[in-house]
Amino acid sequence: MSYRESLNEQQLKAVEFKGQHLLVLAGAGTGKTRTIIGRAAYLVEKGAQASKIQILTFTKKAANEIVERVKSNLPKASAQSLNGATFHSWCNQLIIKYPNLFGAANFTVIDPDDQLGIMKMICGNYKEAYSKFRIKPQQLIDIYSYARNTKKNLTESLRDLVYNGKNDKDTDYEISAIKTDVELLLRAYQKKKMELRYLDYDDLLLVVSTQLNSNPEAKSLLAQDLDYLLVDEMPGHESFTVGIANAIY
Repeated sequence: MSYRESLNEQQLKAVEFKGQHLLVLAGAGTGKTRTIIGRAAYLVEKGAQASKIQILTFTKKAANEIVERVKSNLPKASAQSLNGATFHSWCNQLIIKYPNLFGAANFTVIDPDDQLGIMKMICGNYKEAYSKFRIKPQQLIDIYSYARNTKKNLTESLRDLVYNGKNDKDTDYEISAIKTDVELLLRAYQKKKMELRYLDYDDLLLVVSTQLNSNPEAKSLLAQDLDYLLVDEMPGHESFTVGIANAIY
């Protein structure tokens, strides 16, 4: 079955869109991914180079499935070079390809286990501060990541992740009692990463988005590599969203 046969009128309109930037807003299960698949197939049919189309989504499995479904709608050879990746893996690829441009030369990307190891070391180095609250090292990492991705301050991040969003005087008091020591540990974690020249997964998004927002050379290089960027479920990280949206002309 052709991809066109599975699309409704609005989806087909998005698939055959002639402009530069298009945002599709729709609820879960309404066919956004199917529309992305149709869009990629349509672009290849119209002569776009598959290698210059990048598909981004949250999971490797989803990225692979989208690419395979696009290929199933086209002649065998036409979409073989189509690219699908997660946001983090794509940013990592860019940093590896252009380390100096993204200011990440000689940096190593660490995984969640490495992050936890560093945070445990920090908690051990700052025993007095760590002993003042009951937050495990993994939860400290979660707070650190949550604050960066949502752009919420530490007070609100603690409220959301440790106190389940409670907003009362008792919670305010408890947060104020631990906030200074939590901040000390998080700053020490960030400093240790920089000393060791490590990048965690959140850094990947931040490094790339910062350059795409502020560096014309980064935008130009990316525009040379890609003609189309198809994003399935844009992440909530505002600066990353803006950077990606403005990267491809």
